[in-house]
Amino acid sequence: MKKDGMYSAKGRAASLLCILLLAALVLHPASANASDWVVKRVSGIVYFVAPGVEAFRVKQGMVFKKGYTIGTRAGARALIARGGETIAVGPNTTFAMSTFRSSGVKTTLLQRKGTIEVDVQKRRQPHFTVETPFFAAVVKGTRFEITVQAKQARVSVDRGVVAVEDFASGDRVDLTAGQSASSAPSSRVGLSVGGRTKPSVKPGAKRAPVFETPAVKNVPPNAAAAKSANSDKSARKGNDKAIGNGRGNANGNSGGNGNGNSGGNGNGNSGGNGNSGGNGNGNSGGNGNGNSGGNGNGNSGGNGNGNSGGNGNGNSGGNGNSNAGGNGNGNSGNGNGKNRN
Repeated sequence: MKKDGMYSAKGRAASLLCILLLAALVLHPASANASDWVVKRVSGIVYFVAPGVEAFRVKQGMVFKKGYTIGTRAGARALIARGGETIAVGPNTTFAMSTFRSSGVKTTLLQRKGTIEVDVQKRRQPHFTVETPFFAAVVKGTRFEITVQAKQARVSVDRGVVAVEDFASGDRVDLTAGQSASSAPSSRVGLSVGGRTKPSVKPGAKRAPVFETPAVKNVPPNAAAAKSANSDKSARKGNDKAIGNGRGNANGNSGGNGNGNSGGNGNGNSGGNGNSGGNGNGNSGGNGNGNSGGNGNGNSGGNGNGNSGGNGNGNSGGNGNSNAGGNGNGNSGNGNGKNRN
């Protein structure tokens, strides 16, 4: 009986040991790898959620896995670390660890709202990125803070260099210590920058955020919309250049050779003068035609006057007057142009 009782005691001890080991595994997950981001401190209500995973409370020692989203409630905070690198999470903040753009070497956070402060080691190549609904911030090694609100986002740098790319405008800027940039595309398209020394903003191509975000005015919702916006932008630049050239080249001709002008009709003049803006010429002994865009008049034996935005008159042997915004006629003698508008 003692023997049976002894075996029974051993069995109970083994069962208790199994229960204790199982509890330890649940409460204290297996040791994290060196490349993992691990929760070091938690205060208040903080939770993890992922596709197909019901939301659960975050506890110290848990691994922030790829594809997981972390969220903090009002007054809650968390500190996540990987070696000497840290992510300090403020209250009312939500962001995810990108599934496809994070690896042992690179980390990409997708920040929807709230404030995070990041301190990462310096490396030769960019290895840490934060994407928001408004811009992307790429770093090599630095300490910086990003705050995302409903209609705007801001990044400020304490140490190192952060490259910021604005989605709505394509603006790009490299921020150093003491500098900041913000984006509020619903009210103003383009990056607003500041600091002890103001950083230089460079133009770039528009693009859409890499993750699904709430619709933001002027931010391309997807890659196709960004491509279309960039194509339209290039076309407008080409048209502006062509229009500028067309308006800048106007020539007067002797011997009755007419010139085509932007927005009007040019006439050849004997002794006439071409005008900047490419428009209208007075005629010897005849009728001058005014053209939109600024007008000069050539006169044979008389004095013609051209007016910007109106119409000039050429006069033979007299003084012609032109009227802004109207159409003038050339007269023999002293004639006055008449306003037809």
